[in-house]
Amino acid sequence: MNKEMKETLDKVAVYEEWAKRKALKAGNLAFASMFMIGVVAIIIQMLLTVDIRFVLGETISVLAGGILYAAIMVYNGIWDKCLPKRATIWRDFLTSVICAGIFSVIYGVCLLKMGATETQITRLTLEFLIGITIVAFIVLRILAFINRKKNQKSANDQDEKETLLSKMEYIKIYNAQNIVETEQIMEMLKQNGIVAFSQESGANVAMHGAPGFGIYGVDIFVKTDDAEKAAGVIKEINNQENE
Repeated sequence: MNKEMKETLDKVAVYEEWAKRKALKAGNLAFASMFMIGVVAIIIQMLLTVDIRFVLGETISVLAGGILYAAIMVYNGIWDKCLPKRATIWRDFLTSVICAGIFSVIYGVCLLKMGATETQITRLTLEFLIGITIVAFIVLRILAFINRKKNQKSANDQDEKETLLSKMEYIKIYNAQNIVETEQIMEMLKQNGIVAFSQESGANVAMHGAPGFGIYGVDIFVKTDDAEKAAGVIKEINNQENE
């Protein structure tokens, strides 16, 4: 019964995790779409007006939304989608260069409309490109670092949980020949503070070579931590009967 219950709980946990990730993926996709639409709208307005004041409100909203989006991704441990470290570094660098390049072109167009010379546009755009690339890359690496730390903590917590559950599992300690022997052993285990339960042995139980075990009878289970102590109690009972 314990094995079947554990398997059922494991299946439920897997399904809940799958449902959570599916909902999160859909939410992230919707939010990312809205975020990109907002960025494109700001870029178009900037190219038409060349004045940040006209898009200041939209810019603040998009930045706040982007920060919130990144926070949700990191919180749920899916920022880097469990990619290898080298792959994430290369991806972050490429993303930084592409994004910085797009905004550098926009910046250059704005400078041109504002009447800047060709030399000024080249110098300022290049400085802008390098600066934004460095800042974006640092931000992405910080997010990846936080994400990996969170995943490591979750993995450690899961290991501790599994260790605790394994310690709480019951193992078969004895096979009693009849109900009378079973009740006697159960009573002695209870008196020694050992939690135990009995279960009728099935016909498909393998034969044990140790004394006191057989194909049929009643199996007695105790917690893993109490196995050694329970074996000592049963040994004392057998010695008393032999005397």
